[in-house]
Amino acid sequence: MQATGPDRTVKNKWLWEGMNQMGIQVINVAENDIAELMAQGIDLKDSDRFISANLLSKKTGQPLLKPYVVKNISLPGNPRAFRLGFLGISGRENFYKTDELGYVWDDALASAKKWLPELRQKCDFVILLACVPQREAVQLAVDTSSVDIIIDGFKHQGSTPPASINKSTIVYAEDEGRILGELRFVVGPGSGDVRPLTHILTRNVPDDPEVARFIAKAKTEISEVQVQLAKDNGSSPAKVESAVESDFITSVNCAPCHQAAFDVWSKSKHAHAIEILVKEKKQFDTSCVVCHVTGSGKPGGFLDLYRTAQLANVQCEVCHGAGREHRLNPGSAKAAKAGIETCVVCHTKSNSPEFEFASYWEKIKH
Repeated sequence: MQATGPDRTVKNKWLWEGMNQMGIQVINVAENDIAELMAQGIDLKDSDRFISANLLSKKTGQPLLKPYVVKNISLPGNPRAFRLGFLGISGRENFYKTDELGYVWDDALASAKKWLPELRQKCDFVILLACVPQREAVQLAVDTSSVDIIIDGFKHQGSTPPASINKSTIVYAEDEGRILGELRFVVGPGSGDVRPLTHILTRNVPDDPEVARFIAKAKTEISEVQVQLAKDNGSSPAKVESAVESDFITSVNCAPCHQAAFDVWSKSKHAHAIEILVKEKKQFDTSCVVCHVTGSGKPGGFLDLYRTAQLANVQCEVCHGAGREHRLNPGSAKAAKAGIETCVVCHTKSNSPEFEFASYWEKIKH
């Protein structure tokens, strides 16, 4: 579940509906999920879909949800039914106070090791659904030989190739549905193997028509809510922030001394970055705008298109730093130099799967 920005409730509503439409049967509950699922009116304890081995009742010390579930599947042309066991664990990073809510989080790795022997006896393949830092997923694979697949998705942890450690294969799940994961079960006489595949969903991958219609409907409602929230922020006296003298001067004020660089920038996609979000109806999406505007999240930086429209688009100061001091003292306050480290802040593997520094740099260098 998303936990970024006040628009998250409507986004989570559509995310939940999408998960239902796709028929997702097993969900490992992470720390951020609990409040968001409850906000949707969902009773986690009254469902076989939610699992967690280390979410414990404060009163009894026992798992608040089922620690694992076993699903039976059959393969076409094979009379044998295979048992897939799913165990869920989640790390704790946000440190929400949970005692008054009646639950506590136990150590994720210790909990996994506690329940794995029992689950192993009940199934043919063990799949661990984990929301833990990469190092913990690796450590669990080192420490145990009873897990076939570890699917690890942790906050904005990037996707990396599958890794085979001990008897486990670790697959890193990408957030926001940008990469499709596939597990292929190869079954032979008396044995079986699981082979993970990842499919990067670039613009060349066509959308399923039914899902595309669902997404279009979701985007419309989400955008309407986001627009209204932005309007309220700009008009409500209670939401007016204290005046901050901005260190961002905008690209138009860089042009008088850097005309050649300004001309290159003005012809680039950076100069029109917000238009991409407008087209996708995401111009007020708090999780998207940060990479399409200037100074988002910084004092005097971009707030939204109603209050700080002058800071829309990826302007000079995104790559070279706020320009106020440089403008006042160009001899002593130097602008930062841009390079690959600057680019990959936003051009991550998930956000920009086709990004390749050398070719992209040729289009914007100045």
